[in-house]
Amino acid sequence: MIKPDKILYTIIGIPLFILLVWYIAIPTELIHEKIEEAISNTGHSNIDVSVNGLSKGILLGLHADTIDLIIDKETALGIEDLSLDFSPNHLLDGDLAFTINGKIANGDINGTLKLPAWGEIKIDHAELSAIPYLSKFGINIDGNLVSDINIKDDTLNVTFKIPNLRIGDTSTIIPLLNTFRKLQGSFSAKGNTITINAISLEGEKGNARLKGKIKNGIMDLSLELMPVKEKLNAMESMVIGKYIISPGYYVIPVKGPLP
Repeated sequence: MIKPDKILYTIIGIPLFILLVWYIAIPTELIHEKIEEAISNTGHSNIDVSVNGLSKGILLGLHADTIDLIIDKETALGIEDLSLDFSPNHLLDGDLAFTINGKIANGDINGTLKLPAWGEIKIDHAELSAIPYLSKFGINIDGNLVSDINIKDDTLNVTFKIPNLRIGDTSTIIPLLNTFRKLQGSFSAKGNTITINAISLEGEKGNARLKGKIKNGIMDLSLELMPVKEKLNAMESMVIGKYIISPGYYVIPVKGPLP
């Protein structure tokens, strides 16, 4: 007959063994290498990741001073002070889960990830001006981003809003872009395809809605523009005039490769 104390010692010994494997048998350098390989081998040859200051914590935790997402050899987005901590509460449901916390573009990022492919992540008050990738679009943009990100299997679903949008003079092909003051919407990503369900813009000279797809970096989008005619100047009226569908309604194609 197995004594209860031996059962207790065995139960205690299992997590202790896992921790010993974590601390001794799995070098931090190997974890660092595998993280960078996982991102770099997603099928996007122009995307890499750089992890700095990676260290192991207790209970299968990880901490990184910075994680930089690199697109076309330029830093696109950085996450600072990122912690990934084992969440024992989800074991009761049979899930292996981790909580994440960090800083992104001077805002906060936190959420829960469950293996193999499920997650809920929230970004709160990230500053658009602190996201280097946006400068590639020729846009001087500012405002605070709030977003909910849901991951299930191989699909990413994102909802977001920017209630205090500020856009300076731009070189983009989108008319009236610098007159919009609020932006919100949702999109999904699967493989090399991003589907924009709807992104709405509200501003002092009217409203707009963007929808369509981006596949393999090629845009196939349309911008529905509903301006207030009395607020347009002569140049603005002329620029959008060729896109008129009906009085007060314009559809502008946005096609071609991403910048």
